Amino acid sequence: MTYLVFCTFDLKNASATDYQNAYADLENIGLKKVHKGSNGTNVVIPTTAVMGEFNGTSVGNVRDDICNRVQKVFSQRGFKSEIFAIVGGDWGWGSRTT
Repeated sequence: MTYLVFCTFDLKNASATDYQNAYADLENIGLKKVHKGSNGTNVVIPTTAVMGEFNGTSVGNVRDDICNRVQKVFSQRGFKSEIFAIVGGDWGWGSRTT
């Protein structure tokens, strides 16, 4: 089954370069800042959040896998962070701006 993962994070005492590296690392594991909407336009996820679709056998397995992967890439860079992930199996998402 395919699951949608939304992950938000905070890096402690991080520079702009640290955040750029974090986004690059997250994109390498499938969590992206920019997604294609159903109408074909690019949608930017708000700052310090990323999203991706992942296959797995259960919501708990996908949650644990993604949290562990994010924790690993942040630890490899020496980041001190808070990570929060939400995983859902039947989803819909939307975006608006003001």
